[in-house]
Amino acid sequence: MHDYNTILGVIELRLSKVSYDTVQKRYRIGRSGIILIMKRYNESGLSLDDLRQMPALKVVDLIYPKENLRHKDIPLPDFGKIHEQMVQMGKHADLSFLWIDYKKEHPNGYQLAQFYKLYRDFMVDTYGTSKTSMPVERIPGEKMFIDWVDDQPELLLDTATGELQKSYASFRNHLMTTKEL
Repeated sequence: MHDYNTILGVIELRLSKVSYDTVQKRYRIGRSGIILIMKRYNESGLSLDDLRQMPALKVVDLIYPKENLRHKDIPLPDFGKIHEQMVQMGKHADLSFLWIDYKKEHPNGYQLAQFYKLYRDFMVDTYGTSKTSMPVERIPGEKMFIDWVDDQPELLLDTATGELQKSYASFRNHLMTTKEL
């Protein structure tokens, strides 16, 4: 999907008989994208000036309708229900598991990437943002949460006892002794 400026630029250049190669290089768009934009523009029956008078979102929706013409026979997931399930799952929320459930019910349904995109669109339309967060309820200073950037270190040397421990166990013991101080 391309933005408003790209759509109008492609239409303007192609109406001026500029070659596909030039349009492709200028807007970094594939030939099939150019053909699709021009096809939908011609089907609309509107002039370029008409498009310029329209709000940007209406132009984008005209060229890329929300109801994708190729997917009319695919049932749209119930994202309201899916969002409720995500909230119920709490910190273990995983949209891919809900997609698997959807695919069991609808084997010819949307693939994972499209499912994610449709869910993001639902979030923006419903809540005004695609960003979701799950608050961690905690008492400040009581616990420390570590987000391992790479693989968790296997072993650490406990300097107090001289024994090798799993890193999370060593860190937990350190916190316990620190808390006792």
